[in-house]
Amino acid sequence: MELRGDFSSYSEILDLLQIVSIGKKTGEVVLNSDGESITIQLKNGKITNFKTNVPFLEHLKERIVKGEIPLFEAIKFLLHYVAMWDKGRFSFLERDIDEEPIGEADTINIMMDFTKEQDEIPDNLKEFFKKNPRFELSEEISEPVTLDREDWKLLSLISKGHKLAEAIFSGADSFKGGLERAYSFKEKGLIKEAGEEKKEVKKTVEEPQQNAFVNPELFEKIRELLIEAMGPMGEFLIEETFEDMDITRLPVNMIDAFVENLLEKIPDSCLINGESCREKLKNEITLILRGGANGA
Repeated sequence: MELRGDFSSYSEILDLLQIVSIGKKTGEVVLNSDGESITIQLKNGKITNFKTNVPFLEHLKERIVKGEIPLFEAIKFLLHYVAMWDKGRFSFLERDIDEEPIGEADTINIMMDFTKEQDEIPDNLKEFFKKNPRFELSEEISEPVTLDREDWKLLSLISKGHKLAEAIFSGADSFKGGLERAYSFKEKGLIKEAGEEKKEVKKTVEEPQQNAFVNPELFEKIRELLIEAMGPMGEFLIEETFEDMDITRLPVNMIDAFVENLLEKIPDSCLINGESCREKLKNEITLILRGGANGA
C-alpha cells in the first residue's frame, strides 16, 4: 500500500493516520513542507518511532529517553508543529520497520487528544505560536511573579534567545501548557519581543551574505519541471535531496552540490525529446536557483 498527495490542513494528516491505524498497517508516514521533513513510523497501526530533519523536534527523542515526556506526548508536539504549516506533501509507504521502537502509542488516542487541545487553544495563542518570535527578558515588571519548576525551565530557554517554538518543544511538559505559560510571561511583562534592530544584528552574525539562502518559493518551479519530465516520480525528489544533504534550507554556496545530488535521483531511462533528462534539466534548475538566491 502506498499513498501520496498534498495537504493544506492538519485534518488531512489525521485522516491519513486514521486510515493507517484502522488498517493496522506497518510503515512510514512522511510529511514535508518547505524543506522540513517529519517521518512517523507505525507498526500494526500504532506509532513506535519518528525522525525529522528539524533539530529541536529530533531532540524530543532525548526527552523521551530521559523520561521527561512519553512518546504519546512527543507525537502530539509533532502534530502541533505540523498544524503550523500552511501546506505540504504527505506519503505513506507500507514496509517493514528496521529501526528499534522507542515506545508504542495508540494512534487514535493521540489524534483525539491532539484535536481536543487544538479546539481548546484560543486563536490568539495559535497566532502567537505561528509567528514564532524570539524574546528577551524585560528590564522590569509591574507586579511580583511566582514561578514553578516548569515556568523557570521555559523562561530560561526563552531568555537564552531560543525562538518560541524551540523553547516550548525543549522545555514544556505539554504543548498546550507550554504555550499558555509562554503567553502568560508576555502578558505579565516578564519577556518582550526582541527588537527589530537587535534581530538584524544577530542575523548578520549568524547568516553572513556568503551563507545567504535560496528563496523556498523557487523550488515549486523546479518541482513542476521534474513532474513534467518524470511524472509523479518527480514530485518528492526535492524533499529527498534535502534529507540526503541533512539541510532544511539551501545555502547559495551549496547550489551546485544540491543540483548534482538531485540529478543523481533521475533514472538513466528518463528522456526528453531523446535527450537525457539529467542534461536537459541541469541548466534549467541551476538557472532557477541562481536567479532566485537571496539573503532571506
